[in-house]
Amino acid sequence: MSVAMATGQVLFQRFFYTKSFVKHSMEHVSMACVHLASKIEEAPRRIRDVINVFHRLRHLREKKKPVPLILDQEYVNLKNQIIKAERRVLKELGFCVHVKHPHKRFLLVGLVSLLNDDWRWMQMLSIP
Repeated sequence: MSVAMATGQVLFQRFFYTKSFVKHSMEHVSMACVHLASKIEEAPRRIRDVINVFHRLRHLREKKKPVPLILDQEYVNLKNQIIKAERRVLKELGFCVHVKHPHKRFLLVGLVSLLNDDWRWMQMLSIP
């Protein structure tokens, strides 16, 4: 899910590069970007799961005791707003949502260098 979170951050930045924080709810767009990114990275999550995580994080940030989210009309309205925000993000980005993450390359380079270091240590230790 960490790759999906990184993808969501990129989508969020691309959207707000041209759009105003005043006209668009940052919280709704961020939930929409995380939900969209989970689908893009083939780790789909339900909108309900995304809303629950944001709800819990909001309570923890405000130093409140986390309480379960009540599934009432307010929840349904929030869910519909997130769906609309997701459509707005897709429309603004022209449905171009492919993201190449540089950290994947850094991870691969780091892993290869780590394996090379281990190999060198094994060779030095095996010398009689």
